[in-house]
Amino acid sequence: MKPILKIVDTQQSEAFQLMKVMDPYFFPSWHFHPELEIMLVQEGAGIRFVGNSMERFQAGDLVLYGSNIPHLYRSDKEYYQKDSPLISKATVIYFKENFLGESFLQVPSMAPIKKLLALSRRGIKFKGNAKAKLQELIPGLEGQKNSIGRIIDLLAILKIMAETKEYDLLLQTDFTKYVSENECERINKVYQFIIDHYTENPTLDEVSDIANMSATAFCRFFKSHTQKTYTQFLNDIKIDNACRLLLDKKMSISQICFETGFNNFTHFNSQFKKIIGITPKQYQATHLNR
Repeated sequence: MKPILKIVDTQQSEAFQLMKVMDPYFFPSWHFHPELEIMLVQEGAGIRFVGNSMERFQAGDLVLYGSNIPHLYRSDKEYYQKDSPLISKATVIYFKENFLGESFLQVPSMAPIKKLLALSRRGIKFKGNAKAKLQELIPGLEGQKNSIGRIIDLLAILKIMAETKEYDLLLQTDFTKYVSENECERINKVYQFIIDHYTENPTLDEVSDIANMSATAFCRFFKSHTQKTYTQFLNDIKIDNACRLLLDKKMSISQICFETGFNNFTHFNSQFKKIIGITPKQYQATHLNR
């Protein structure tokens, strides 16, 4: 599946574009675009990749992306199964930084929103009461037929985002690395291959072949884009899926160890604690009690 520079094509007559997504799974390609993006997941679950960040997403996930931040929502494998009843649903807003004119952000009263848009270069995930308010406002944009009303509603959304402290930044620094379309395509092929085959423990040589690079060149390329070695990334994918299976509670912990590609229970426990901070048993007990 070819990754793309996604063309949003915000109409000149509109200040922003609203898109409703309702598909078996989310747009599965590593992509980027010059528009800022607000994405509210209403149904669905999987792994969200943003720059060099990797986290699980589920219903209620809400992120503001700055311009040209590469991102990918990879739905869980159940969503790709034939005749699956599962649905991936989201409301997505695309807008340009100057959507109300070049001088809009220079007005002193707009300083909080200007700061918010600058911070969005690190990817902002909202939580708590702020997220609850935004979850009510964002879907309401669809029912707002008046153009002025839509702009006012978007400004109300940005106001809440700008004033709250209830958020996490997905990246440690602004994402400024230029990603070419060729790099984007290569990263996407690698991600897709690893996610589809992680239980088989693909070797570095196998993954390098997918990227059409030597192992040495691939290691440099992969580390520069993910800030992780291939082995670290592979273990992150395995442990992420182990967390999901632990909460499903359909398998024992030892079964989950082998289901996620670990051939040694001690190594599984060690990697889980290294990445998550607690043992699989503690993780399961803590989250199920919540």
